[in-house]
Amino acid sequence: DPILEPILQKLTFKQQGVEYIRLGDNVIEYSKDFKLYITTRLRNPHYLPEIAVKVTLVNFMITPQGLEDQLLGIVAAKEKPELEEKKNQLIIESASNKKQLKEIEDKILEVLSSSEGNILEDETAIKILSSSKVLSEEISAKQEIAAETEKEIDETRNGYKPVAIHSSILFFCISDLANIEPMYQYSLTWFINLYLQSITNSSPSKVLEERIFNLNDHFTNSIYRNVCRSLFEKDKLLFSFLLCIGILKGMGRVDDTIWRFLLTGGVALENPHANPAPEWLSDKSWGEIVRASSLPNHKGLFEHVRDNIAQWKPLYDSSQPQEFKLPSPFNVLSGLDKMIVLRCFRPDKIVPAVQEFIVDNLGQSYIEPPTFDLAGSFVDSNCCSPLIF
Repeated sequence: DPILEPILQKLTFKQQGVEYIRLGDNVIEYSKDFKLYITTRLRNPHYLPEIAVKVTLVNFMITPQGLEDQLLGIVAAKEKPELEEKKNQLIIESASNKKQLKEIEDKILEVLSSSEGNILEDETAIKILSSSKVLSEEISAKQEIAAETEKEIDETRNGYKPVAIHSSILFFCISDLANIEPMYQYSLTWFINLYLQSITNSSPSKVLEERIFNLNDHFTNSIYRNVCRSLFEKDKLLFSFLLCIGILKGMGRVDDTIWRFLLTGGVALENPHANPAPEWLSDKSWGEIVRASSLPNHKGLFEHVRDNIAQWKPLYDSSQPQEFKLPSPFNVLSGLDKMIVLRCFRPDKIVPAVQEFIVDNLGQSYIEPPTFDLAGSFVDSNCCSPLIF
């Protein structure tokens, strides 16, 4: 709004030693401490350069690292409440010890600066200095013990780090859904409430690895069920696929170049290689086969197709190409690598291939969206989060 212009540019002027600012027709006294905050709920707002130079933009979107720390704190507090309490106590103690040390230093400086003549003859000064030394040594010893205890606590807490990392990945998978449909937006509070429910309801175990598996499994399932409830039917499989890829990426099992190629088919450039079978293989598919040959696991693909076109025709003709055994040496390809070959020859069968991929990595339940459960929805809602039909 144009009326904000003088505030954004801080167009103030002085009259009789007092600072004023003009807003529209009014002249108002201006305080140096005045600050104006404007917030937006837009995910990625775009401001014109002339606005960006007048204001400081702060992005409050949570980062993966920040969310991991928050989730780790929550799971540790639930699983080992005594440790979390001890850690918080140590933080307070440590701050108070540092404060005391600072007070001692100030006291010593004061004694030294106010002392006249020979300090060794000033009995009060000597007493203050010696008592400060004793106190300072005591505090340092306390700090050392606290540091050791904190280290032990952190080691125990970090045992639950896989849960925090896994859950943080899930949050960013669901926050990506807003790119598909602006209505799919989920708050962090809602997410954390589900997380707390999972910690309470998942199967307990004395063995840490087993407990971590139970927590991750229960929470993934809970997120899937809850998010599916709010998705259109056409987007449910896409969500399962995003969830699956997100989890595998977190384990380092997805190559970004392969993933990008599967989504885009690579960047179309002039293709110098002639199509070996234009009667059934479209130029678009042939272009993708040539581009796929530059991927690490698909080296030599287009040469093999060109020289053995008869071996590849059955894949194109098959009614179940996603289950077709590829000609050697490409018969070893699986997962996303095999899906890329399928994308080149039979993009119409990518959906069943995606379903198979999800079953192999997450399980059958992730391609069978749960039917709407009114009782379950009611239990998950509360007075602050209504259900909208």
